[in-house]
Amino acid sequence: MRRHWLRGLLLGVSLALLLLMVGLVGVLALPGVASAQEPWLDAGDAPTSWNNHGNAPMTAYPWLDPGSARFPVVSPAHHPGPPPPGGYGICHTPPRCSHLGDGKSWEYDADLLDDDDGVTNINPRNDIADRDGMDDGVEFPRAMPSCRVSYITVSGEVLTELDPSGVIVQQGFINAWFDWNRNGNWADTNLCACSVDEWAVRDVLVKPGPFSLEIPVMACNPVSDADPVWVRVTLSEESMAFLMAQYPAEEWMAGGMPAAHDWCLGEGETEDYYVEFEPDVEEEFVPEWGSIALLGSGLAGLAGYATLRWRTRE
Repeated sequence: MRRHWLRGLLLGVSLALLLLMVGLVGVLALPGVASAQEPWLDAGDAPTSWNNHGNAPMTAYPWLDPGSARFPVVSPAHHPGPPPPGGYGICHTPPRCSHLGDGKSWEYDADLLDDDDGVTNINPRNDIADRDGMDDGVEFPRAMPSCRVSYITVSGEVLTELDPSGVIVQQGFINAWFDWNRNGNWADTNLCACSVDEWAVRDVLVKPGPFSLEIPVMACNPVSDADPVWVRVTLSEESMAFLMAQYPAEEWMAGGMPAAHDWCLGEGETEDYYVEFEPDVEEEFVPEWGSIALLGSGLAGLAGYATLRWRTRE
């Protein structure tokens, strides 16, 4: 009799534990709570009205209406229903760690917790964006005058990988999009008198290891050089031009991924910036010591040549 009672007790405890585990798994699988089975990723933090909160309208710029932000941001990993018009945002999956700046923070999605920063990258219901704590890989000049070349500085590190023969096989590509006409997307082309595209930096090749590059950008400010602009900079192991060639052009929202592309990129990081300018500030030119030494040696050579010519004439 005691054995039957003990077996019943053990069976009851086992069943209770099983139900408890099932309940915990169900809680962890809820949107906004990451579990071991759910992918963490790196996403952007520009505003978007295509989001996981009932497509709550977000504003691109203070002078535009709510709903004007149509940047591709949310990932295909958790977005319910059909893809957003024009495709998903660029996202990257762990565990590898090529990055812009000093590192990157992982999130469940751009607008879903959990997040390494403690807050979501964007808060659609309150129309708040630009909250990723690790956007630290790009430096912008204080002014980018229209139809003139300016330089952005992009730094970070590309993971080094070796194949079985010891040959380095990893590389990176830098791409950047500027919302030059300030309409809430990165899809426009042939803007301003200088005919620039919003895809301003295209597949700049980066070798393995730490890097810091000055990249030229032809700017376009149709209204004022003082207007702020949303910018996306992406480091990826995939060539964006190659990926775009695999899908029809009409399926792309520039700066994101095509609607049919339902997985994240691997290596890399994407950073979005709301860049504010000081157009009345003249950029100060400070020559590097190498340039000064080269100029000095050139002047010395000219002086020596002039002296030699003078003596020859005598």
